[in-house]
Amino acid sequence: MRLLFLCGSLEPGYDGVGDYTRRLAAEMIRQGHQVTAISLNDTYVNIRSVYFQNAENVKLEVLRIPSACTTKQRFKLAKKWIDKYNPEWLSLQFVIFSFHLKGLPVGLGAFLSRLGKGRRWHIMFHELWVGMPVGASKEHIFWGWLQKKIILSIIFKLKPEVIHTQSRLYFAQLNKLGIKINYLPLFSNVPVANSLVENGKVNTDSVQNIVSMVVFGTIHPLSMIDRLLHEVIIYKEKEKAEVKLIIIGRCGPEQEHWINIWKSAGLNVEVLGEQPVQCISQVLKHASIGISTSAMAMIDKSGTVAAMLEHGLPVLCVAKPWTPRGVTLSKAPNGIFELSKDGLEACIKRNKEKTSYPGVSDATATLIEILSGA
Repeated sequence: MRLLFLCGSLEPGYDGVGDYTRRLAAEMIRQGHQVTAISLNDTYVNIRSVYFQNAENVKLEVLRIPSACTTKQRFKLAKKWIDKYNPEWLSLQFVIFSFHLKGLPVGLGAFLSRLGKGRRWHIMFHELWVGMPVGASKEHIFWGWLQKKIILSIIFKLKPEVIHTQSRLYFAQLNKLGIKINYLPLFSNVPVANSLVENGKVNTDSVQNIVSMVVFGTIHPLSMIDRLLHEVIIYKEKEKAEVKLIIIGRCGPEQEHWINIWKSAGLNVEVLGEQPVQCISQVLKHASIGISTSAMAMIDKSGTVAAMLEHGLPVLCVAKPWTPRGVTLSKAPNGIFELSKDGLEACIKRNKEKTSYPGVSDATATLIEILSGA
């Protein structure tokens, strides 16, 4: 199969969908397919760039088109690359804000339709529109309505033969609009490491009988950190256990608040900051549970949660309630717990019976199977 991925950016380590695309493409190459990728609105490059990116020792040839290019320039560069490569499938990895600063890429459907005229389309919806939750402002609801119209226009223009999403919420939203949609679970952008990292950063609490809770990546505001702390103290006293928090990655401004409130309770905090993926993998492999601040309704589109689950960690959701308007969701993925009465204890106990989670090879096999049968 010859397949070409289209996304917004392909800056390694700084664009989650770009990282996802690169890893998926690399696995397809590993499985014997011919793949390339184009970033159509790349804010991380100043000039057109063509080179090979490395993903787990697989080389992927990419074309990166700067966001500073005009629409005409962008079309000309991308069309030339597509026609030269002549793919059987064009796969759009869709994030509405990756194609326009305010998430309103009017005309994107017509642009893409001309770009891939006569070719077969696949769309993976990583994001849809704003204003979904109960209590959303009128401004966000209207903004989201405009985005929905743009998305429907893109689907109408491209007439994709296969559409996927990795979000239960997005599946429900698109299904409600009468769109035939498939669910493809998100895989981790952190490969499971096989060998130990000898840099003094790897946690070994599984050996020391310490409950270690790991927070990886952005800590969203309005999380229930106070409630979590209360439950941790109760558990610590009840089980006579040592509990510590490990913070790894770029966690944002909320990190200091978490550090301070954790230390104020006399609990240990280990801040590792940014680390190579192999080190992140080792930390996740040796932790007791993962902590997520993503809303439960959106938790299956979190790359960091996917990383935790793929490394065998049960995940405790500590986000405040976030209820979508007008749709009912299926149950959360196996291995994810809510911060409710006994939720923390149930999550810690689940650590003893690791949950299997589909990885990149599983997702790739599923995608290839459905594209081959379309």
